[in-house]
Amino acid sequence: MEQPVEELPDFLKIPKPLQEKFFSAVAEEVRELVERMDSMPGLIDEVKAQLSSGVRVLAFDEGWRELSAAVVDGSDVPAVDDRIGLRYGLYAVAYKLFRGLDSVEGGEGFFGDRLSGKISLHRESFLKILDLATTYYERLTASHILERQKPDLLIVDGSFFGYRAGCSMIKDEPLGWRDNLTGEVFEKVYDLISRINELTVKILESKRSVGVIKRVPTMAIDGYICYRHGLEKGVELADRSILSLIMRRGEVFDYGAVFGTDVRYDVYSWFRQTAREEALSRKGREEVLRKAEHRVKVQLVADLTDWSRERGGSWKQYEEHPIVAAARSTRRVFLRTVEDLPPICLELPEKMPEDFVNKVLSYVYATANPATGLPLPLDLVDELVSLPRGIGREFVNEIEAELVRRGVSKESLLAVFSRYNPQKDEP
Repeated sequence: MEQPVEELPDFLKIPKPLQEKFFSAVAEEVRELVERMDSMPGLIDEVKAQLSSGVRVLAFDEGWRELSAAVVDGSDVPAVDDRIGLRYGLYAVAYKLFRGLDSVEGGEGFFGDRLSGKISLHRESFLKILDLATTYYERLTASHILERQKPDLLIVDGSFFGYRAGCSMIKDEPLGWRDNLTGEVFEKVYDLISRINELTVKILESKRSVGVIKRVPTMAIDGYICYRHGLEKGVELADRSILSLIMRRGEVFDYGAVFGTDVRYDVYSWFRQTAREEALSRKGREEVLRKAEHRVKVQLVADLTDWSRERGGSWKQYEEHPIVAAARSTRRVFLRTVEDLPPICLELPEKMPEDFVNKVLSYVYATANPATGLPLPLDLVDELVSLPRGIGREFVNEIEAELVRRGVSKESLLAVFSRYNPQKDEP
């Protein structure tokens, strides 16, 4: 039987001087990491003492089995094949209904479409608009399910306001996009953002929703330690990394139990950087904390409201805008569902009753996928809706092929479909 040919590692495909440089960089990085990791046992003890009041064992509620749950997730892929005259994106949204961990017969649905963009629109702006279109349909689907299916629990992928980042850069862009489901037309990007805001607030106000956040860069614990003990005592690790060191399976960490209600985790997350920029040695920690809080509010106002420097208006009025208040009303907890995986981050409506919070955490814990630590229903829907990366290229190729079949001239096809860089065949 013929043996398969082993492919060379990519490291060996580059010129030898670059190989040597990169291998040297590996060795150097390993030395630095070994030093850092050697100090971690002592670090764990110090951090545990700081966070002990925030870690508790989950009071498991068997009532999770009776919960009716709906899961909504979306996926998008740019069909930006770096062709000269084309810019497309594909998006898809799916939902699935469960009773406990059992699928409800006939309880699933799908929607997918394409987003067209002018080539004059900056690539990064187009990708952000594609992300917003996907989020819009996720929120629209979730809202309809809450109204019509009335599940006990709604699970969404990501933070409720995870779409916020980067909105300020594009919110004044013209859009002229029509939603094919409702017929609603969004003339500007901010019109779309505003509608997503409305739907998100509606979902939060149901008090039946939870967001499962997969990527959590927050460094609130580090900021809190720096605030209390100085920058030199900080650990410079993300919260999820720190909690991986101190939490055991079945334990819950609640920011509010450590930080109290006066200062939110997002403010502490900005503390270290703000302290460096403001020179903490010359300014008191309370002043730096206030500046960190102002920074958080500025971001929310800039991204989620129609405020701009050109339009002006009372900053205080915007700072107290209902959508800013809504974005600052959510609560985050971590739950360790699998011993060998980091804890997962859950975002909850601030006004969700505590007995229901415990039932939601029990549902997430009991349905955890051993491979990911995430609720298995969410993983199932993610698998249903995930678009293969290559589908963007196939979508554009199919358009080109159909135009050929319809007799469009070769010159016109070259003008629109030629790649900027023929050497790169990107997915």
